[in-house]
Amino acid sequence: MNQSIKKVIEIGINQETDSWLAGKIKLVNIISLVNFIFILNMIIIDFFINKTHYLSIVLLFVSFVMLLPYYLNYKKRYIASRIAFLIFAYISICFLAIVFGKEFYFQYYLVPGVGMSLIFFRDEIGKKKWIFTFAGIPLWIFLEIWFFYNPALVILDGKYVSIISYFSSFLIFATAIVMFGVFTHESDKQLINISRMNKKFKQLANVDALTGLYNRRFIDEQMDLIFKTAKEDKSFLSLVIFDIDFFKKVNDTFGHDAGDKVLQMIAKLANENFRQTDLVGRIGGEEFCIIFTNTNKENVLKIVDRFCKTIEEQTVVYERKNIKITSSFGISYLSQKIDSYTDLFKNADEALYKAKKDGRNRICEYEKK
Repeated sequence: MNQSIKKVIEIGINQETDSWLAGKIKLVNIISLVNFIFILNMIIIDFFINKTHYLSIVLLFVSFVMLLPYYLNYKKRYIASRIAFLIFAYISICFLAIVFGKEFYFQYYLVPGVGMSLIFFRDEIGKKKWIFTFAGIPLWIFLEIWFFYNPALVILDGKYVSIISYFSSFLIFATAIVMFGVFTHESDKQLINISRMNKKFKQLANVDALTGLYNRRFIDEQMDLIFKTAKEDKSFLSLVIFDIDFFKKVNDTFGHDAGDKVLQMIAKLANENFRQTDLVGRIGGEEFCIIFTNTNKENVLKIVDRFCKTIEEQTVVYERKNIKITSSFGISYLSQKIDSYTDLFKNADEALYKAKKDGRNRICEYEKK
């Protein structure tokens, strides 16, 4: 049942439809259908309590006219649909008010129209939207003046007039509520989508596309903050830089796709072997780093050693070929003599150079000179 209602409301919307446009299409569809249903109910009341059915005849015509915007949405004539809705709404209201008199309060049905075109069109029809926006005001003034000098063309029973007046007032109120309710709902959805997109873009800006690890820019930003905090609090901070041994040989022998697969395997192992509080990033082609806080040297060495052995034990299978790799690690620790996080990077990089010089597939800690 809910799916059927959703399909009816979302006529004219497909997967390619912009979210703002989709919201406006739904708004027109809902208001058109609500008007159609309420007018039909008014016709039913007319048939039960009135001997003559002048109102029903007029309303029947109006009800089907109000379905035209819904049909235009179905035909994907979106702007035409909204223009038709506002024009026919204004004309129908004025016609009903003139024929049956001000006792029905049809003229107040113009009130929801004021401001409606701003919701309907935004910037799609430029300055012309202001014509539609304020059209309801002069029309309302015109009707009030008309009522002063002209009686209703069709006079109905007083009791009947009272019932239909209350009904039409309720219709005005319901339409206004539906209009602003749907618009608010769609606006909220748009804001949520914008928030999600911003979050996604922010994440993409911070994450390396190939490995899913943090990129160099994000690592630099976070390292600066972490370094300052650790320096002020005199807390533990360690930076580990490692890269894949003979990675160029992997690319030259097996191709860059194989090299990418190796990098992704390293990222997967890093996610599995380090804590959530440990910051892991890809800072170069085959170069990675790990930032450790809230631990000690002994634990860092133990964790890195285990990770080094885990890499050595792995086999990357690419096009039925087995690729074995190893990695070299350089570790530096924060001390009060280090004045910036760039010094911490230099020390770790120097330790990594020593690990490579000493034969690779090993861990070296930075030694003070």
